[in-house]
Amino acid sequence: MSYSVDEAVAAPYGGSEEQWLAWANGMPVSARIGLRCHRIEAGRAHFRLAESDWPLNANGAIHGGMVVGCADHCMGLVASTVLDSAHVPATGTINADFLRPALPPLTFEAVVDRSGRTLVFVAVTVYERSGKVASRVTGVMVTDGASRFAPPAVARVPGD
Repeated sequence: MSYSVDEAVAAPYGGSEEQWLAWANGMPVSARIGLRCHRIEAGRAHFRLAESDWPLNANGAIHGGMVVGCADHCMGLVASTVLDSAHVPATGTINADFLRPALPPLTFEAVVDRSGRTLVFVAVTVYERSGKVASRVTGVMVTDGASRFAPPAVARVPGD
């Protein structure tokens, strides 16, 4: 499978909630992993992973790596809501605490804790099917320019 930079769509800076929802749900990564955004505003967003092609663990839970991957995607989307068109967030750090099995469906609540000139601090709380907290994921998104420019070539994923 190959991926093209042309698939990326700029965030709707200054747009309505409907435009932000369409952008978040139209992202190729969102579609591929089955993550849907239901609410989004400056600094806050709500996502749901109802089902996914990712196989479940033996206990019926979603693999922790998949949970962190989804949370990372949520972090980038919510960080974009507090930035302008000159800045694109890239993950600088990510930390996860797994509190209980992530039994699907999962809900992700992403909140920007604070943002500065080059960093955006984000927290994502992941709720499992009964509404209990399954994981807490925090991270720092870097916006200093290193992430602004994607290479013009099509990237190949090894093994595809």
